Amino acid sequence: MKISCDRLPRIYVTLMSWVLLTPVLISCTEINIKSSPTDSGISATVTPIVKARSGNAKVTTAAINSRTPTQQTAQTDELEDTGDILIFHNPVKDETYQEVHEIIQDSQIFEEIAQTLNELLILPNDIPTYFMECGEENAYYDPSTVEITMCYELIERYKEIFTEEVETDEEYIAEVVNAGLFTFFHELGHALVDQLALPITGREEDVVDEFAAIILLQAGEEGENAVLSGVWQFAVDAEEEAELEELTYWGEHSLDIQRYYNMACLVYGSNPEKYQFLVENEDLPAERAEGCEYEYAQKSQSWEVLLSPYYKE
Repeated sequence: MKISCDRLPRIYVTLMSWVLLTPVLISCTEINIKSSPTDSGISATVTPIVKARSGNAKVTTAAINSRTPTQQTAQTDELEDTGDILIFHNPVKDETYQEVHEIIQDSQIFEEIAQTLNELLILPNDIPTYFMECGEENAYYDPSTVEITMCYELIERYKEIFTEEVETDEEYIAEVVNAGLFTFFHELGHALVDQLALPITGREEDVVDEFAAIILLQAGEEGENAVLSGVWQFAVDAEEEAELEELTYWGEHSLDIQRYYNMACLVYGSNPEKYQFLVENEDLPAERAEGCEYEYAQKSQSWEVLLSPYYKE
């Protein structure tokens, strides 16, 4: 099988003020794959090394019917662009979250990302994103209000875990930002599926995990670091999940250990040589790794097809 990409607009995302602008390409190379890999068993006894960070607002039938998404059609001559992604930083009351609030706000990274995507995508409605205290560790997209909520409590939790061994202020700031980047793109994935009425055929939570990983993996080294941060977050959550008396096999999210392996597979598949350590360290079973390059190429191309009708150029 041969998976190739059409001309794709380049997205430039400044991940930090001290990082050079890096071109982001969802899919930009031709990959030759002889055949689709067969499924292989993956041991469930591997020691977990990340609980669902994405919450869901309750959605009613009335709320769904009240939305005004753009309908995707085979031939679209002109789509009306009447919306933008907007970023808001709500003041905190609990001083515990003051540092996270200031770092996220002062970095302006999410504003840079929003501006880039607004220049790239046609959106029917504004998508406000609020960084705020929520009273819980959570993040979610609400289709009834078309809003993303990013809770400081969640970012603070991962900040405490991943900043223990940093040595410089720059590394510290990067880890704080990375703690929210994967989750932001996950929730943005929900918003795009909703607002653009994207015809996905898998479980939405898994699909938007993939969206977040693919976008960030194409953002250069800093984007790759953000995805790895998301992978390790799933590992941390999986350790906690493993202690539960009853796992939510029936839930809309895959189990955290499954989300961990799925994201690790995409990371490895994006550059097997660079991320060979995932296999060598047994973070990713070799049986799964065999098909990851194909999986990454397939899912990258799928998102290119889904989003291409909504590019402004």
